[in-house]
Amino acid sequence: MTIPLFLDTETYCETPITNGTHRYAEDAEIIMWQWAIDDGEVIVRDHDEDITDLLALLDDPQYEIVCHNTAFDRTVMRHNGIDIPVRRWFDTMVCAMAHSLPGALGTLCEILGIPSDKAKDKEGKTWIQLFCKPQPKGRKVHRADKHTHPLEWQRFREYGKLDIVAMREIYKRLPRWNYRDAERALWELDQRINDRGVAMDTSLAHAAIRASTRAQSEYAEQTVERTEGAVASTNQRDKLLAHVLEAYGVSLPDMTTATLERRVEDPDLPVALRELLAIRLQASKTSVSKYKRVINGVNTDGRLRGLLAFCGALRTGRWAGRLLQPQNLPRPSLKNEAIERGIEALKADAEDLI
Repeated sequence: MTIPLFLDTETYCETPITNGTHRYAEDAEIIMWQWAIDDGEVIVRDHDEDITDLLALLDDPQYEIVCHNTAFDRTVMRHNGIDIPVRRWFDTMVCAMAHSLPGALGTLCEILGIPSDKAKDKEGKTWIQLFCKPQPKGRKVHRADKHTHPLEWQRFREYGKLDIVAMREIYKRLPRWNYRDAERALWELDQRINDRGVAMDTSLAHAAIRASTRAQSEYAEQTVERTEGAVASTNQRDKLLAHVLEAYGVSLPDMTTATLERRVEDPDLPVALRELLAIRLQASKTSVSKYKRVINGVNTDGRLRGLLAFCGALRTGRWAGRLLQPQNLPRPSLKNEAIERGIEALKADAEDLI
């Protein structure tokens, strides 16, 4: 019989968390530890205080480590030299999502009827913004800590303590039937998959961004030419809609892909208008957001991690994609040989790719 060890960490990092947990964790510092054994006292320690007793607990297999979003704490701890096998963790967030409940700690407290004195501190976001990331440019202090903001730090410690209390209450009230046996083993496999990640060709991602930039410039020139200067870019949606109405007498409801694909094939429209809409349609397909997420999120070993969210689709219990959305990639329509030639041309910045 294992004993629950409720654990949480607070971290500081210059890397935005939007780049993904695994990229963030490479640079993250643990600035505060919070834990409690079963129903025992909640202990809070700053990063410069001794945690030998906590390390002994973490090394003892009789304790089941309970965390809310273990993928974050476990990954940050591993990058800080504390590597604990997945099988020893219990994730209250994943357990909630496996039962179609929301993952947010504060929302769970409300749904499960946890008393306000044991619920998550709603002022927590204030302390996270202050102590867990660099301050905005123009502030006197680049990084706030317990020395620069001692009173606020005490409030931050209280916030961390209450997080453990809230997590403990959630742990007691959550059902378990969808987070045990085979489903539990599936989650552990999911964590190993996310930890392994996939190799990324970042040079190809950079090349794709360069090609997209050239293409957007070319599409803008074509748009200026075909609208006689009325529209300077394909991104000027409202101006383009107004020009189409004024020049061709055609009122379009929007510039969505579905609308453009339908009207480009409409034989009742003038050829010149259909060509203009085709330019807009092509321009909308040159988004570089996914390539930027690859570049920003890839780890120093060239792998992108944390791409799947177990039970991320709450109603169905299916996986959800994160960062790159790997479950939503189009099927290739070309043969492998043609794809390889295209990749080589893309990396060589071939102009005829536009």
